[in-house]
Amino acid sequence: MKKILLFLILFVCSINFASAQKIVKGTVSDNLEPLIGATVQIKGTGIGVATDLDGLYSIEVPNNETVLLFSYIGLETQEIIVGTQTKIDVVLIENTSVLDEIIVVGYGTQKRSNISGSVGVVTAEEITETPVLRVEQALQGRTAGVQIAQNSGSPGSALTVRIRGIGTINNSDPLYIVDGVPVGGIDYLNPNDIESVNVLKDAASAAIYGARGANGVVLITTKGGKRDQEGQITYDSYYGVQSPWKTINLMNAKEYAILSNEARINSGLAPLPEFSNPTALGEGTDWLGAIFQNAPMTSHQIGMTGGSAKSAYALSANYFSQDGIVGGEKANFERMTVRFNANTDIKSWLKVGNNISFTNITRQFLPENNEFTTPLVRAMNMDPVTPIYKSDGTYAYSRYADTDIVNPLNAIDQTHSTWNSNRLVGSVYGEAQIMEGLSFKSTYSMDATFAAQNTFYPRFDLSNDPTLGDAPAGERSLINSVAIGNNIWTNWQWENLATYNKTSGDHVIVANLGSTV
Repeated sequence: MKKILLFLILFVCSINFASAQKIVKGTVSDNLEPLIGATVQIKGTGIGVATDLDGLYSIEVPNNETVLLFSYIGLETQEIIVGTQTKIDVVLIENTSVLDEIIVVGYGTQKRSNISGSVGVVTAEEITETPVLRVEQALQGRTAGVQIAQNSGSPGSALTVRIRGIGTINNSDPLYIVDGVPVGGIDYLNPNDIESVNVLKDAASAAIYGARGANGVVLITTKGGKRDQEGQITYDSYYGVQSPWKTINLMNAKEYAILSNEARINSGLAPLPEFSNPTALGEGTDWLGAIFQNAPMTSHQIGMTGGSAKSAYALSANYFSQDGIVGGEKANFERMTVRFNANTDIKSWLKVGNNISFTNITRQFLPENNEFTTPLVRAMNMDPVTPIYKSDGTYAYSRYADTDIVNPLNAIDQTHSTWNSNRLVGSVYGEAQIMEGLSFKSTYSMDATFAAQNTFYPRFDLSNDPTLGDAPAGERSLINSVAIGNNIWTNWQWENLATYNKTSGDHVIVANLGSTV
């Protein structure tokens, strides 16, 4: 009797639940016409639909307490409780805060509502949501039409940025402009110093840069002080650990021996004596597990900002360090950045300012993107029968792998490669208000990098008998050697720009006349 009663209770509950579900239909429009592709979503879930060509939608809701979210780009999102309604028509209104947002475009700024070209915007809040080493990493997935590809997992390695695909044959990298200064790469930037990133994606938006903007333009504005602001001191720090979450499943020693025996038999050869009992070999050496490790990363940032009625300043310093998940300290990336900007009114009609950044980067690095010498390739091709160490504690070498494949742990230990660079990027400017609506600005900027690379190749020999030299050539180096390289890159620019900006009623006139040397 109890079982029958329980069944009836569950049956009645399921009927009530099923009856609570219903279909809600309606139209989404703005003040003028139906909206195509507007989103109708059940709040708190990933369930949603898009309106069709006539602005119509139909969505199944679980109960009367369901809240529907109606959204469309450039319009304010509305929330509506379903209740007993089965037909809900919604009129979305303009989001004035989005339309009035100031966007950096070319040699000036515009309201978003006045821009007809394709411009993507990433804010400081979005950039600092996730701890990242490079600014490009913060752009991933946040701007339509921008593809970011990581070429290597090594800390500090370059990323490939493509705006709407490949634009030119030889070099498809976009043009980077930082605070009005064209720079050759943005690895020196501290993501915490970024105020906003604007990406000019189409020809109309990037036309003012000519051929340099053929692959798109990335305009970066750094943080600065605000006028009439009391002095503030901020400190920000974080610590984290990176680790591989998934690795490739490779053969163990038993499986390797079985396949080796099959290969030799198929070739008309006898199996190797040491592989006569594959089961006795067990799991063997997990080479991927041996080279992977937890990699700590840390960042410390201190900043000072402030301003008076006629001036503003900002000073910041940052230290960032990250080890590699392969190689640890042998793949360490370390960056120290100091940035200072200020502006002041010398006269009511004359303003001067500067923006200076100094960055020191020290990078220990291992071979990467090579089919023979990278630690990962060596670990994946090294046989699991060979142990990491010999009985005397020195590294072992393989008698079964190809001669190009060496003990990856020994190769990491024998690598001593360091890249050190000092980079100074800065600008000074003066801006005069000649008359109402007419201004003239002259800016001198410089981007200078002084870099040095040092590589030490030590003498080592993994031979069981050094007098015989029985180890493969890749497991022996008979001499010590050093390679040293020094590089200097300098770019400077002098820019003069006259701007006329006049608003009359609903009409806005903006004219620029300038030269760049």
